[in-house]
Amino acid sequence: MMKWKMKNNLDEMQEIKLRGIERNGCWFAFWALLAAMMIQLVLGAEPKQMAGEWIVFMCLALYLSIACMGAGIWDRHIPATPLANLICALIAGVVVWGLNFVVMMRNGFFDHLKGAVIAAGCIGLFIFVLCFALVWQN
Repeated sequence: MMKWKMKNNLDEMQEIKLRGIERNGCWFAFWALLAAMMIQLVLGAEPKQMAGEWIVFMCLALYLSIACMGAGIWDRHIPATPLANLICALIAGVVVWGLNFVVMMRNGFFDHLKGAVIAAGCIGLFIFVLCFALVWQN
């Protein structure tokens, strides 16, 4: 079996610059896809209209999450402490609760505010526990 190995023609400084450009491009794509989906959601787009963006966004999010957790890296500025894990998991739970609440109320899943708050709260609580359990393992 023949392996294809391309020769790297960049010097160290060019390699560092290229990695920075790739990093910025990756994060721009991540946040731009999220913003595009949120704008479409607010404008009343059907979920099947956002399927392509959703697939790309979730693939990128899963790759970044799994790669960072596998390397034991959180962030350059946030230490991997139990308090930071708790806060990050809490933020994830609240964001998921809010998004689910908006979607449930907008699509008429519940006629009463209390039902939507409780249902979205259960989903948010599940996400909080799941995120906290996943980051606690590192």
